[in-house]
Amino acid sequence: AGDELVVTELATPTVPQLQVHNPTAGELLIPAGKILSGGRQTRVVNVSIVVPAGATLVIPVSCVEAGRWSGLSRFADSRRFALRRVRATKARSVKRNIDEFKSKASAQGAVWSSISYELESRGVDSAGELILGMDENLDDRIDRVQVVDKFIRDGVQAGQVGVAVAHGEKILGVEVFPNTEALEAAWEGIVRAAVLDADEFSSKPESLDASRGIAALEKFLAEVAATEGTLSEGVGRGTEVHVETPGYVAHGLRVDGQLVYANAFAS
Repeated sequence: AGDELVVTELATPTVPQLQVHNPTAGELLIPAGKILSGGRQTRVVNVSIVVPAGATLVIPVSCVEAGRWSGLSRFADSRRFALRRVRATKARSVKRNIDEFKSKASAQGAVWSSISYELESRGVDSAGELILGMDENLDDRIDRVQVVDKFIRDGVQAGQVGVAVAHGEKILGVEVFPNTEALEAAWEGIVRAAVLDADEFSSKPESLDASRGIAALEKFLAEVAATEGTLSEGVGRGTEVHVETPGYVAHGLRVDGQLVYANAFAS
């Protein structure tokens, strides 16, 4: 979902919830981890949601801007995604809250702590502890911008519906979309987050041939697929699955038996 979706604060604004309205004649997908900017404070979406045509829903979100609670009601699609460790922290706490309380809220304090860590580790001074401060800082780093520009210029390949991010043989994250068009819509945000996440490594990884990289990815995906998860009725259409182990956290959404979105992030 992009600018077609109407996102606003509730009539009585509250941090962990927003209202979304789909004015179009088709369903719209909101992937977990998407950043919505504006409103009284910028938020990140907690779970993946398929919003039916014409529907209005209240959705679970987390605050990613600790220092502001003011502004207008309307939000915009930032075309950005949260960083891997922020997404993993959020997803772990959402899974635990579903298990214990049937709630899709996150542990807001843990999310703020993960954002503070990411900002401080990069020496980024962001007013209001805004997660997008890291993204803005990226544009001042020529070496990183060149990498981002190359991936965006090359774009999504024909028939591509997913992306895997790795450091050597360590798989860091995987995201799968329902079709190439949905991946294209998310591509810039995924690329920018992945390039920022590379800051956690002080050295370049060993070069891998394709077969070793594919083997590492297949092993990671097999482990995730074999792990029992928690099922939860979707906020919109479909059924969510939430998986957590010490090594990774994963989330997916199925609608009418078909996987429409999934992600998995390593610890």
